[in-house]
Amino acid sequence: MLQPIVFGLNYQTANFELRNRLAFASEEIPHVLKRLVDSGIVKEVVLLSTCNRTELFFLAKDIDFVINSLCDLRSVCPNTIRKHSYVHQGEGCAHHLFRVISGLESMVLGETEIVAQIKQAMEVSRQSNALGSNLAGLFQMALAVEKDVRNHSAINNVAISMGHAVVNYVEQHLDELPNRNVLFVGAGQMMQQIAPHFNYLNLDKKVIVNRTVTNAQPLALKISAQVDALTNLAEVINDYSIVIICCASNTPLIDAVMLKQDIERSQRKLIIDLSMPLVISKNLNKHSNLILLTVDDIAKLVDVGLEKRKLAAVEAEGIIASKLADYHAWLRKRGFTPLIKKLLEQSEQIRQESLLAAEKHLLNGVDPSEVLKQLSVQLTNRLLHHPLVNITAADGKLQDVRLEVLAELYSLEI
Repeated sequence: MLQPIVFGLNYQTANFELRNRLAFASEEIPHVLKRLVDSGIVKEVVLLSTCNRTELFFLAKDIDFVINSLCDLRSVCPNTIRKHSYVHQGEGCAHHLFRVISGLESMVLGETEIVAQIKQAMEVSRQSNALGSNLAGLFQMALAVEKDVRNHSAINNVAISMGHAVVNYVEQHLDELPNRNVLFVGAGQMMQQIAPHFNYLNLDKKVIVNRTVTNAQPLALKISAQVDALTNLAEVINDYSIVIICCASNTPLIDAVMLKQDIERSQRKLIIDLSMPLVISKNLNKHSNLILLTVDDIAKLVDVGLEKRKLAAVEAEGIIASKLADYHAWLRKRGFTPLIKKLLEQSEQIRQESLLAAEKHLLNGVDPSEVLKQLSVQLTNRLLHHPLVNITAADGKLQDVRLEVLAELYSLEI
């Protein structure tokens, strides 16, 4: 029985240039799969190609043929690829897939985007008639493993990016605030990375203030926010309990005078200033109703998140290890299933032949009771013929082993 194999390279083994040369666009993949399957050498195949990895999961006797075929499609020297790639077979292939789908092999530890990418790779393979029962079973088991890892470890429940950290902190303090309105100050590169995370929160209003209103429009469309000019900041800021700032300014943009209304009413307000240098006035720290965070505070949350996620990865490894035992049992069952099928087919053939002989005897007028007797004897003799002959023909230890197996199979006492 052929065991699954994975051949691939990723961001850990190959640089961007090499990964890019062996990457495949989505419209190319069906043609690659067809070429491999049509060769007659590859029985089943799934191709996973992302910005961080290209991996081919397949069943075939000739691994070199598969590697060379992939390299030929991209005019890449196979020897070069082998230096920067990996091959895992059988249980090693399953272990690798389980780690990949759980985010343990991702550039961002624990990320979930890979799950959708693997599902898409499966679907393309299925539509290309390249997904057989062996790889289908392996990938379905991988999806179940991923679900267990997400449900029973904290692998993706902690912040590991500035955006995640900011939105997680805001979510934790929402109930302390007078309203759920968010004001984004600035629309630069960092704000474009952070603001979309707020789409996952249940907020009442989102507004972006920026020096150039038109530059903020693309981000506003992404997060369903309104846009206003930075010159109107003082007029609108008191309407927002959450203020996220990321813009450049040589002088403070937000001070106690601007926040006079919030300060006098002792209203809670969360202000996160990710600017360098800070654009909030230092004297705001003395007002206890204001929750003030800087980029350094958020960076500490990210560091804590990374450490927690690393600990969660250890939990995930334990879950994967237990699931590998399930995969091994499934693989063993698939290994003897064809043998069981042949045994049943052989027994059925003997039954039908014996039944046909009995029917002929009945038509020839033989006593039915005698026919039944002959049928039972013939079935017994023919079903036990090969096992008994093979036991008798064996010598020494082999015969002892076969006798023990026979006794166990038929629950006999020797």
